[in-house]
Amino acid sequence: MTAGEGAGLDALRAALARCGSLAEAIKLGLLRAPAWTVVDVVVQDEFTHDVVFAADGAGPGARALVLDCT
Repeated sequence: MTAGEGAGLDALRAALARCGSLAEAIKLGLLRAPAWTVVDVVVQDEFTHDVVFAADGAGPGARALVLDCT
């Protein structure tokens, strides 16, 4: 990971920390370029869901971003 990528992850972490719900996190992802694609939602129980995003778009080799939403 380069220093630039690390700074980008810090900014992303801060932006996601301000999201109060999964809906807000999805909106944040849709506003990015390229927009995130929801790849899967893993239901753990009635209250907890893990959401897997393709953070670099939906193409081959896209990096995954997983949010644990309770």
